Amino acid sequence: MAEGLLINSKHTFEIGTGTDATTEEILYSRLAKGFSNFEPATNEENDQTAYLDSDGWLTTTVMGGQLTLNFSGHRFYGDEAQDYIFSKQFELGAGREAPFRWTLPSGVIIEGPATFAEITGGGGDAIAKGEITVAVHINGKPTITPAV
Repeated sequence: MAEGLLINSKHTFEIGTGTDATTEEILYSRLAKGFSNFEPATNEENDQTAYLDSDGWLTTTVMGGQLTLNFSGHRFYGDEAQDYIFSKQFELGAGREAPFRWTLPSGVIIEGPATFAEITGGGGDAIAKGEITVAVHINGKPTITPAV
């Protein structure tokens, strides 16, 4: 692996915005234009139990979790990924779901079915760019493909 600082713009995020009519292959659009920040989290569910032999100290067991990524930035009309997300803003259930793929700078790929939640914007000051946010929730355990 290369040595040095991680540059966040080297991450690649993609959402499935449709399928090829002849091959039925998922068509991905890059989620990047207008977005200036992302924050991944694992939303872990923890069990904390004190055992009789622990002198009152707790042991934590991670019982579950969900990979989520919160994106923020500015609304950019005409960008395929943003337009797709905002076209689903008032949908519920399966209408908010699509495939999602995250390629880390190392080449590791994390992917799975996702729900697009908390779609907000564009809002903000009258003389500012329209601020937006969206949370991507991976549904179930993501598939992780090691770097080649």
